[in-house]
Amino acid sequence: MARAIRKGLGDSMSGNIFARHPALGVGDVLPLSRFETSHVSGRIVVFHASIGDPDVFEALNHCEDPVVLVFHNIAPATSFESIDPERAASLHDGWRELELLRPKVAVVIADSAFNAACLSDMGYRDITVLPVGLDASRLNETAPDQQFLHRLTMEVAGDLLLSVGQMLPHKHPEVLVQMQYLLTEYCRRSTTLVIVGPPTIQAITDAVAEQAAVLNTPQCLLYGQVTDAELAALYSRADLFVSASTHEGLCIPAIEAMAAGVPVLARQVGAIPQTVGQGGILLPPDAGPELFAEAVIELLDNEPLRSRLTGLGLQEVRRFDAEQSVKSFLDLLDEAI
Repeated sequence: MARAIRKGLGDSMSGNIFARHPALGVGDVLPLSRFETSHVSGRIVVFHASIGDPDVFEALNHCEDPVVLVFHNIAPATSFESIDPERAASLHDGWRELELLRPKVAVVIADSAFNAACLSDMGYRDITVLPVGLDASRLNETAPDQQFLHRLTMEVAGDLLLSVGQMLPHKHPEVLVQMQYLLTEYCRRSTTLVIVGPPTIQAITDAVAEQAAVLNTPQCLLYGQVTDAELAALYSRADLFVSASTHEGLCIPAIEAMAAGVPVLARQVGAIPQTVGQGGILLPPDAGPELFAEAVIELLDNEPLRSRLTGLGLQEVRRFDAEQSVKSFLDLLDEAI
């Protein structure tokens, strides 16, 4: 999203992207230590908020230029307290820092109505809902990795149920493993569950792998972090996108799934109803593996329903146009200036 904003600045403006922890090998993102807090004529600072960090807060708090807030929501700290107390503390700090920064923020943007409501509860006003820079069709323009496609033909049996997201406690990948166990062991269905995403908390990844082994769950594949070309291959092969998450501020993987023509099955939580719209089946927030398994069977067996959801999903993603959202974003900046 930050790259899309920078790309949309045009010839008359330029921008740098700073991060507290730039990933290795990412050459177009600068370390936060190179961010200058003193006034720079004509500069506007865009802050993408999703967690707390004292160094980022200090940089913004001492910054003498206008700040534009783009809010991506902050995960519930309570989900992390028994697993990763340090991360839980950072999440708590994120909400506190947002409140302290409020007087410095000149433009307020939330990437979903759900996130806007969260900011409103904190006292923010004049909030614009704009998923700035989100390109729903990004992976449709990426050629699927052919070697990875070949790997899928060797490892995937039957219908592919795809889950994409970081390994975090509120994503509840264990529910999907239990769903796959019920589908294969009790319902005698030929399905393969593929869970994709970086092992942000290694303990979650290890626990999910151990659970699948203890249950002897067949066709449960943990692929970890993949490239865009590999992800494009997965979406091209997937029959359903499944998510058991209990908190989402937007849920970009669900958008990418609908853009690829893959129906979505998820819980009705956070921003998911607004994001998915009519492009999937939404289960109650407390839906367990049994209800997920039943919904999977219904979607796989009901071709007219699956086809209708696919068409509706393709309509829903038209709302997420990176070029138009960046243009609207720049118009907001002009008004603020």
